[in-house]
Order: sequence, then structure tokens, then C-alpha cells
Amino acid sequence: MRVLTGESVLTAWERGLETSPERAALAALALAEPERAPDDLARLPLGERNARLLELLAATRGRRLAGFTQCERCGAKLEFAFDSVDLANDLRARIGAMARAAAVARLRPANTLDLLAAAHAKDEAEARSILLARTLCFDAASADDESEKSGGRWLARQPANVVESIEEAFESVNAAAEIRAQFQCAACGDAAVVDVDPAYFLVDEISRAARRLLQDVHELACSYGWSEEAILAMSDARRSAYLELLRA
Repeated sequence: MRVLTGESVLTAWERGLETSPERAALAALALAEPERAPDDLARLPLGERNARLLELLAATRGRRLAGFTQCERCGAKLEFAFDSVDLANDLRARIGAMARAAAVARLRPANTLDLLAAAHAKDEAEARSILLARTLCFDAASADDESEKSGGRWLARQPANVVESIEEAFESVNAAAEIRAQFQCAACGDAAVVDVDPAYFLVDEISRAARRLLQDVHELACSYGWSEEAILAMSDARRSAYLELLRA
């Protein structure tokens, strides 16, 4: 996996503009793993994809993953922090169990293409139906849209208890993709739960890094007359050293 730096950070940022975090994260992953076809990356099980996004985040911007949430009980602002490499390792440890559950349930793990398809649903119930229909294993060789049609027709004929059983199996099969942490609010003591979305964190960090980099390019270009290409070709350490001299 290649580290995103300089020009690749700006390219990842540009490709992610005016699109969903899911698509933007895939664009960044494609830059970090150019040897893999973008469509192959889009079809990775979400657990594997999320582990790779966390590893890319750690390699590019450091292991500390920090954010904020709000206590639902008292409204206090809560800060949280995780080690992204530890999270990635935890996901990988659960992937084997997910594969076994998928084989038993005749469901494949959901992937990014499934999330993108479900994003067009009018409500949560329809989105869930789309995910179930697309991940049912009728014909492994069929295209995703055809699988969705076949799965949707089959699900529509099933009684409620069968659909409920499939929904439970879906949760088990995709459990390795979830990153959920629970901690206590320091203000009121209530339990707070955080769902960590690696795609969101990676895209947000790339956006921040790109804007900092553009500011650095602007400052160095105005002071020294260097081109953007020359500035971006510098290592982060050398670029920072020149900026320190300017700001001294």
C-alpha cells in the first residue's frame, strides 16, 4: 500500500469532491493500491475494505483516530480517540468468523457497491431490503443488479419469519465490518456509543491535509517563486523546514 503524500493527496481530494464518502474513500484506496482494479476494490467485503482504509489512514496521517460525539442524555460534547492500526487488526481477526457465517447463511458479505445501491432507497426499510436482495447467494456469476432483482423477487414471496431470519444472518455475516465503541459520559455518566466509519474519517483527513498542503504551496510559491510541481515533489520534512524558515 502506497502512502498518500504531496500530489497524491491533492489527487485523492479532487477525486472525492462532490461525491459520497464511500466513493471518495474508494478513490483514495485506488491511488494507494494502483495494482488493483478499482472495481475489485469496490467488491471487497466491507470488513476487509474498512481494515484497508484504516491502514491507509495510519500510513498517511498517523495512527491516532480522534473525533467528537454528543451525549444523547445531557448534550455534552465528548471526545474519543482510537488507534487505527489496532482497529484494523481487530477487524481482520473477525473476518474469518464472518466468512464462515456467510457460507452457512448463503449470504455474501456486503461491499461498497451494495452500500451505493442502497443509498438511493427512499427509507431505511427499503435500503435494508436492497442490501438483503443483493447479498443473497443465488448465482455467484450473476451481475449485482440481476442478483438484486432475483433476490428481491424471492424475498417478496417469503413469510415474515423467514425474512427476519435472513436479516439476523445478514447482521452476523457483516459483523466484522462494524466498528462500535462504548464509553461513559464524564458529565452525566450515561453510556455513549460511537459508530466509527473509516470512509468518513479518511475522506475528512484527506480534505484537511489537502487544504493544509495548498496553503503551504501558496506560501512557498509566493515567497520563492517555485512551481506547484516542485513544491509537491519535496518531502514533507523539507517542505516544513522551508516554511519554518519563512515564519521565523
